[in-house]
Amino acid sequence: MIIEIWNKYLIYIIDIAIVGYATYKFLSFIRGTKAINIFWGLLIIVVFTIIATRLKLPITSWLLKQFWLAGIIILAIVFQPELRNILSEISLPKKNFISLFTIEEIISAVKELSLNKYGALIVIEQKVGLKDFTKTGILLNSDISKELLVSIFYPKNPLHDGAVIISKDKIVAAKCILPLSDEKYCQHLGTRHRAGCGIAQHTDACAIIVSEEKGTISFAINKDFYYDISIETLRELLTKKITIAKE
Repeated sequence: MIIEIWNKYLIYIIDIAIVGYATYKFLSFIRGTKAINIFWGLLIIVVFTIIATRLKLPITSWLLKQFWLAGIIILAIVFQPELRNILSEISLPKKNFISLFTIEEIISAVKELSLNKYGALIVIEQKVGLKDFTKTGILLNSDISKELLVSIFYPKNPLHDGAVIISKDKIVAAKCILPLSDEKYCQHLGTRHRAGCGIAQHTDACAIIVSEEKGTISFAINKDFYYDISIETLRELLTKKITIAKE
């Protein structure tokens, strides 16, 4: 009796639940990005494919078949950042804790950088490794301190132009080159802000941006961008969004 019910109903319910959850997670990752428009476009093509198959339209069906043969490669290229984030979420958790001391040193440095209007871009690594980006800069592997961070972004320092990447409690590299975001919400901003949004969209890292023109502080993580925030708001975001080591 139980086996019969399982075969008739439960297995289909579980199957639908798994597919539904996977679809929901994927849509949540691409929501608010340009990829969502591409997704809806692909969905329309799926509908056309079904209609063409049902109506037995030979030329249209053949063209759509050729499109879907290359579809996997196209999807992998178009949704590369989103797929990377999804895979990092379902993989085994990576221990990349940051101490409260490090958080406070970063906050103190950002406060001084903001007051002096020194442009800065600080990236904090989480689950997704940032080795591809640290390779573009100068490797430091130094202990974090407020003084070191401020000195790196001093305008006459050769390392000031680019991003500092932090992993665990170390400044791994400085002067790093990051991908620029072309999303609408940051297109009107400068290169530093677009780079901060770009790394946040491509990975699960968070980015702190200090404007050299106004001294404003901004924070980016995933598709969320917080512009012109206070030091207290920055502290709240960091303690909420980052895995902090237990003292």
